[in-house]
Amino acid sequence: MSLREIKYADTNAFSKLLVDYSQSEKHFSKLISHFPSSDNLKKQVLSKSKNYNHSFRKLLVEEIYNQYEGFKLNENQKKKIDKLLEKNTFTITTGHQLNLLTGPLYFIYKIISVINLCENMQMNNPENNFVPVYWMASEDHDFTEINHFSFKDKKFVWSSKENGIVGEFKLESIEGTIDRFEKHIKGFNYTAEITEIIRECYLNSVDLSNATRKLVNILFSKYGLIIIDANNKNIKTLFKDLIFKEVSEKLIHNESKQSIEILNELGYDIQANPREINLFYIEKQSRERIILNENNFQTLSGSKKWNLDQIKKDISDNSEKFSPNVLLRPIFQEYILPNICYVGGPAEVSYWLQLKSVFDSIKLDFPIILNRNSALLLEKKTLNKIIKLDISVEEMFLSETKLKDILVQKYSKLELDFTYLKQQLINQFSVLKKKAKHTDKSFIGALSAQEKKQLNGLKMLEKRLIKSEKKAHNNKINRVIEIRKKLFPNEKLQERSVNFSEFYVNEGANLIDTVKNNLDPLNQKFSIIEI
Repeated sequence: MSLREIKYADTNAFSKLLVDYSQSEKHFSKLISHFPSSDNLKKQVLSKSKNYNHSFRKLLVEEIYNQYEGFKLNENQKKKIDKLLEKNTFTITTGHQLNLLTGPLYFIYKIISVINLCENMQMNNPENNFVPVYWMASEDHDFTEINHFSFKDKKFVWSSKENGIVGEFKLESIEGTIDRFEKHIKGFNYTAEITEIIRECYLNSVDLSNATRKLVNILFSKYGLIIIDANNKNIKTLFKDLIFKEVSEKLIHNESKQSIEILNELGYDIQANPREINLFYIEKQSRERIILNENNFQTLSGSKKWNLDQIKKDISDNSEKFSPNVLLRPIFQEYILPNICYVGGPAEVSYWLQLKSVFDSIKLDFPIILNRNSALLLEKKTLNKIIKLDISVEEMFLSETKLKDILVQKYSKLELDFTYLKQQLINQFSVLKKKAKHTDKSFIGALSAQEKKQLNGLKMLEKRLIKSEKKAHNNKINRVIEIRKKLFPNEKLQERSVNFSEFYVNEGANLIDTVKNNLDPLNQKFSIIEI
């Protein structure tokens, strides 16, 4: 059950931009199409219906089926894929890297946000169809970002000698990591179940893309989630005109300036700085950035060089070799899909807001940008400990220093706040100062010095009393701090470090249902969920 919700601002864990955006601050109006709401999503449906290139639907469906070759699709998935052929079918999408075993919990929340929003839209707009999509970031090449996950403070890392895009990494070297993890999770309720899932996904797949598709499909297929791998020649061929535009006109670099200027004026940090060319070139075991060299183009290492005509021909003949970076990828995705909403994390919300002016320049619908659900999963035994220690879950979000100060005030039977004593002292000296006006100035100086000395003395005594009481209640305070450390590993939100397996070993597949049933994607608050 969901215990309660907290405003993002009260978690002390999110950027000012995210907090402001979650509160629908009006100054974002020039950077978005609409704020997230049921009514605005309906408006987005009408706009996308008019402006989307519906001729893409046939190829999109064919490629989705091709990518699921060897998978047993359920009826819900088949129905949703087939519906994509119809003009009244729209997608709601999230994208993410191919983190080992899904990485931190927020990946799960992103997928659930997309699924729940589609179900919400389907219920309220039965005349249309809505398909939840996971857009795989299979072309990323930073392996160290995705090659690990954490389980109860222990980090499991996969080492590989391969290079290039991570989706094509072979999995021969991963078995040792899986073996170490299996030994670590013996004795839990669902050890056998999760072990079977992991072995099927990572030891019976040709590469990381295939393994990730299997795992996400096992967890979410019953909800009709569709997975798309954009590392695909036919899909990229649809996008080649905009790749031409990027190399010939520096599309992202030039057209994002307006939105970035607005963000700067509003005092927000820029999440991702545009490059002159926002493309990579993929070859075997490499993904290299394309740069401008005077009026020509080359990969960063210089291994590949083109003039404008040559690179256009290469794009036309070998579109699969051209890979959009973090700022061009949203254009690619929205151009290809009949998408009405993108669900992302705080960093994604930030860099999407840099792109509205780019979308406008090419007359492409800018989707509604929705911050994914965020949550803290709280086991019943942990909740019981918190209750016994007479603290609230909300207080756990305070810094350790502030929390200790609150705890000593709460646990001590003494009055530790000397504010009233300080005020009494100030009042007494105020009376003396009125009298001092009628004598010489040296007395006034001595009076002020004495006031300062006595106030400092009270502050010192207050600190010493608090320190003494902290020591007296040290055991109880430390028990609270230990709980806090488990809820916020390394001073991070649980969702940014803990893997879903930490809870799955005790809850099994019910974990996904419990989380899904307690998250509302349009309710922009932080959720605390008891499991």
